[in-house]
Amino acid sequence: MENYKGAIDVEFEGMPSIRLESFKSSGETGMLERLALATRRRRFSLVEDWTIKLDDIDYADELNGVVEIPSKSRCDESIVFDGASIPLPWLVSLLTVGILRPLGIVLIGSIVHDYAYKFGGLRLSKDGSAFKEIELPRHIADRLFRDIIGTVNGVPFVGFIAWFFVRIGWVWVKYNGGRFGGKAPVAEYAFLFILLLVVSIIGFEFALFAFAVVYAVLYIASVAIGKRQSSRT
Repeated sequence: MENYKGAIDVEFEGMPSIRLESFKSSGETGMLERLALATRRRRFSLVEDWTIKLDDIDYADELNGVVEIPSKSRCDESIVFDGASIPLPWLVSLLTVGILRPLGIVLIGSIVHDYAYKFGGLRLSKDGSAFKEIELPRHIADRLFRDIIGTVNGVPFVGFIAWFFVRIGWVWVKYNGGRFGGKAPVAEYAFLFILLLVVSIIGFEFALFAFAVVYAVLYIASVAIGKRQSSRT
């Protein structure tokens, strides 16, 4: 059993077993085909049902319990995930130095997040009761995504980056089949506008250097925070 304490408490028994659905190997492929496969959004399904226990969530008490992510829908069809509802995942992966790879460090949080995005909620059991579907506002699903990533990986800054990008996708990424929903990410879009304005003023090269420095400092700080949190458990 894996136990993690951080922004919230997270517990699960083993990593989820996944099956790649986005493409299958067809033997030898040419360079252009390999490039196309490399940039294609990764899609996968669970081999079997998977559960994760969440606790100490003060902003959504209804989420304190065991969450079940089923491998199949009620129609007995595989539920397909994409690893995180991040727009232009290959570009985001590049810009975040590989941190936000769909099947990388964000995997655990993204499975829960993807299910919430598909169905507008999660299957939850409290105190051993039967699993029931509970509705979840979009902004709460995004915050839970951030906290699971920050807790499981011990790097809160990574969780914040992932959260910021999914919030930016509020305009065009659907939630429960519809656009928008939950609290509008006004502050996030304002920050993005200011960031782009600053980049245009100081130049891309200097902005890239500054980003690398800030990223390194915050990453080291996040790791230190994660170690302190682990030492308390």
